[in-house]
Amino acid sequence: MKAKTMLITVIAFLSMCSCGQSKEEKAQQMAAKYLKGKLYHFKSYEPLQTKVDSFFVSLSCDNKAIEFTLEMLKLFQSAEEYARNVEHAERSMDIWSPNRFSSTYSRGEYDRAKNERDENQRLLDNTKDRIQAQFENIKTRQSEIEEGAFNGWIVYHKFKSLNGAGTLDLFGEYIFLCDKDFNVESVYSKEDFDALSKIIGAISESEEFPELGEKLQEIIF
Repeated sequence: MKAKTMLITVIAFLSMCSCGQSKEEKAQQMAAKYLKGKLYHFKSYEPLQTKVDSFFVSLSCDNKAIEFTLEMLKLFQSAEEYARNVEHAERSMDIWSPNRFSSTYSRGEYDRAKNERDENQRLLDNTKDRIQAQFENIKTRQSEIEEGAFNGWIVYHKFKSLNGAGTLDLFGEYIFLCDKDFNVESVYSKEDFDALSKIIGAISESEEFPELGEKLQEIIF
């Protein structure tokens, strides 16, 4: 093959390669495919911004760690509810506290409140143990993963579409974690992803469970 012919062949090949989809185009196509089955009026869907960054192995982007953290957050919500129930029951116990003038009714109300307090305290203690277990699961996962290796793409996607009634534009911001071929591995709202990343970051920096409360206070306040 003559040198000139060889150069023409190489240029033609490179031109063909340059015509392939960019990372942003692949990410946009991926996001549209995902949202097609999620939005009320997909025909009104309008992409506004798409950013693609390399996704490296890290605890804050690890699906198992995120799953453990989501479960921990649910347990925190349950613990808060049980703690409120304990306080409410103890207030009732104070109101109906037995004395020598107590009626049968008031003694019954006291016993009912006490049983409610004891049951919710049992549930609260059990939930605290489960929260501790989830913390330990995340710390175990932290020791298992090898951070720093390329693992795919993290895609930020902002869009708008009509609401269910078709009368107002709704705006959405999503974070997609994708493999190297832009296959979706997990999806979160940007708000949830940012919050999860901060919580997982606090967990990764905490050697023991009691430290977590201090780290989370630093994040919140």
